[in-house]
Amino acid sequence: MLTLFTLDLRGAAAVLAIAGLSLAGAIPTHAQGTGAVVPLPQKLAAASQQYLPGVVGAPVPAFTIGSDMARLTAGTRTYKVVSGGGVGQTEQHVIAPLPRDTSGTRWRYTIGPRTVFLSEATGESLSIVTEEDSDQGVLTRYTPPEPLLIAGMNAGDSRKMTINVKVYDLDDPDSLEHKGKVDLTFSYVGAYKVTVPAGTFDAALLVWQYKGKVGPANIEDIQVRLVSQDAGMVAMAGKRDIAAMLIYNDHSKVGKVLESK
Repeated sequence: MLTLFTLDLRGAAAVLAIAGLSLAGAIPTHAQGTGAVVPLPQKLAAASQQYLPGVVGAPVPAFTIGSDMARLTAGTRTYKVVSGGGVGQTEQHVIAPLPRDTSGTRWRYTIGPRTVFLSEATGESLSIVTEEDSDQGVLTRYTPPEPLLIAGMNAGDSRKMTINVKVYDLDDPDSLEHKGKVDLTFSYVGAYKVTVPAGTFDAALLVWQYKGKVGPANIEDIQVRLVSQDAGMVAMAGKRDIAAMLIYNDHSKVGKVLESK
């Protein structure tokens, strides 16, 4: 069960890439499957040492993304920042069901001023629907929702989609400020031994590759998260929030590791 899937999640919001780093050819595109042992691609290995030093270890047999991994439970987790701005600081990541939701499939994930609203298709997927950024004063909506986990994926699998993005004034949700489209390729590279303060885990390395245009911003970025079967997201490196990536041209990256759950 995915107790908490951090969001910085795309959003908002784990990316192992610096601004402008191309990972073309770094992600295997041929079938790998359950049990495959996939060496960490060289470019991802180099980036991991920069943003998640000492975290990503040897490859292990890959596992299928199970239906239970796409389920959420309420709670709080602590992540420690290990690279980028705020090194040494900790963050509280809080997830809770929406109070008015009777289906049990709608959740909110909050990190400081950022809140991501999630949709859970039981046994199938977990996706980002909407995101609020009170610092920037914007509300961002994604159609279709952006996938965070898709049950049944194996190492070497990829999914492609085009996401329509609309950004509104948070104080006036009917006021559309920006809109556009982003092409997303979501890939499962392989599984690796991951060591963080909370323990050592076998984790799937999942990659999101974005390319598109929203309002005045040209978008081209990569994000990566490391997710275990029993502990959810255990490490990540990426932008601090989706609004920065899509609208404010913020190239900052930050690496985080699970400290306690």
